[in-house]
Amino acid sequence: MEQEVIKAGDDSGNRMVAKYTSPEGVIIYGIGVPQAWQTPLGPTWSYVIEGDKLTLVDTGCNGSVQYLEEGLEWIGYPLSAVGRVVVTHGHMDHDGSCFDVVSRSGAELWAHEVYSKLVGVSRWKLETEWRQRFSGSPIFEDEAFLERMKEHDEVGRRLEVTNVVTEGLTSDGFTFFYTPGHSPDELCILFHKVLFSGDHILPQITPHPSIGLSYGRFKDLLPEGYQGANRYYGLKVYLRSLKRVSTLGDDITVMPAHRAFYGGKFNLIGLKRAWEIVEHHRSRCHGLIALVRRGPLDLASLTRKHFSRHQLQGHNFYLAFAEVISHIEFLHEAGDVALLGGNRKFVQWNGTENFTRVIDEL
Repeated sequence: MEQEVIKAGDDSGNRMVAKYTSPEGVIIYGIGVPQAWQTPLGPTWSYVIEGDKLTLVDTGCNGSVQYLEEGLEWIGYPLSAVGRVVVTHGHMDHDGSCFDVVSRSGAELWAHEVYSKLVGVSRWKLETEWRQRFSGSPIFEDEAFLERMKEHDEVGRRLEVTNVVTEGLTSDGFTFFYTPGHSPDELCILFHKVLFSGDHILPQITPHPSIGLSYGRFKDLLPEGYQGANRYYGLKVYLRSLKRVSTLGDDITVMPAHRAFYGGKFNLIGLKRAWEIVEHHRSRCHGLIALVRRGPLDLASLTRKHFSRHQLQGHNFYLAFAEVISHIEFLHEAGDVALLGGNRKFVQWNGTENFTRVIDEL
């Protein structure tokens, strides 16, 4: 895949416009849309595909549409030229500007059927139950973060998904794969031999798995066919989706939503990166078991010991805490740990390491 900078940005890729040309001659543009907050994550990469309809994959966070519009103009298009917006999943750094784009362009909005049910729902509110259960504190985010989330919810309620996507749909050269785990509505989109992965597969960093406990909070909001059992939230779901996508072909180029360009260089990847992420989570499970071998630990202490090299304050602690819960859920289901105490927030090792076999069998 040839890579060319059309408009320079910073070393993280913020406000950069890049042109990608595949060996087959497929041209894709990437726009590095900055976040509305300080973060080491880098921008959200919105991808532009020319065709019968100008297609935009993800729009970036709420409050950043001016940067998206600026990037489109560098390519040679006004925002009004967008004919189709495809949302990889409903996190605010991916669909936050959807309403601005759709309302100003009249574009179709394509998203998974789970997204169509959850858009505008206050996900963070519905997840406070499991936070309270395990930590004694319902909210870890700071006030500025909560205000952004509220704005995202309010704008989302004004969105209408015009083209509901289901697993295996093909249209105009796009094939859609349902890949839950990081988010219950996550899509990967294959266009020729290019896979737009959203947050499912990222270079340099590993996406956060969702929390299986969330399923109970969201089950009744999901489409009818999704209400029988949890196959949409949690680390096990995420690992299964990663392994499935990894089989699409050795000649696939992955276009990630973050870190496509970072540290002053391009970071495009292939599908072997999916296996690397699987092995990362296997290693994390090993690390957590090593800590609880010495005796039961509460989840907050386990989080701080496991991420001892990191500054865990505020929202950073919440992210690490959620990551640990997702792995403990998986280890508990595998029979390797027990959850103790009245609120089941203490983790005890059961003397087994079944999890590695479970991963192999997914």
